[in-house]
Amino acid sequence: MAPAKAKKPRRSAFDPKQSATGESTVFPQQPGETLPYLGKRGTEGINVAGQTPPRNRTWEKEHQYGQGYSVKGVRPDVYLWLVQKADNLGVPVAEVAVYSLRYSMELVDSGNLIIKAKPSPRGSLFTLFPAEYERSTEREVDKAIAALAKRIKIVKETRKEAEKRLREKWRSKTTTWIPFDQELKSKIVEQCRDRLPQGEFITFLLEKARADFQAGILVFRPIPKSSV
Repeated sequence: MAPAKAKKPRRSAFDPKQSATGESTVFPQQPGETLPYLGKRGTEGINVAGQTPPRNRTWEKEHQYGQGYSVKGVRPDVYLWLVQKADNLGVPVAEVAVYSLRYSMELVDSGNLIIKAKPSPRGSLFTLFPAEYERSTEREVDKAIAALAKRIKIVKETRKEAEKRLREKWRSKTTTWIPFDQELKSKIVEQCRDRLPQGEFITFLLEKARADFQAGILVFRPIPKSSV
């Protein structure tokens, strides 16, 4: 009777270094060699992962980081007023926003503009615009949305679709102003902390600035930039 052949050790399906003979095969790494990172999708990223240099953020650090202000829920009619004033004056929208908000914030600090907040049905602690007030501004908001939609460069949607999107999502839309007075930003954030949505407070301040501008109380005096 022939002697039984010795069984070969089973190859592990989960050990890529183990050869068909059952012995572990070591693949030495050459000095300075970096093994490619396959990325989350396997070999798809093998040619780019680890080779793409980090993006240069110098411009953003000099012009944006810590210099802007982003806020959600600025009501379209007051935002449109800012845009139109900036067009008329030939200055950036951010400058008109800072000038107007600084004016109204000074009135708040001096006690000449009273903040009257009420409990909010939307879950935030308080609101400056109860339901009956919002209903009174619906027509103005709709007109502003239609005007803003006309300013959008249409690419993948029709004008009506853009208008519908703005109408449905303006409360969650982020408005960003760069540059922005960071001291003013801090005062606004502190005023709203644990009390009011910042978008509502910004709208409240801009409403006051718009009303006083229309009454001739607030005057914009743009100064020509130095040619130096």
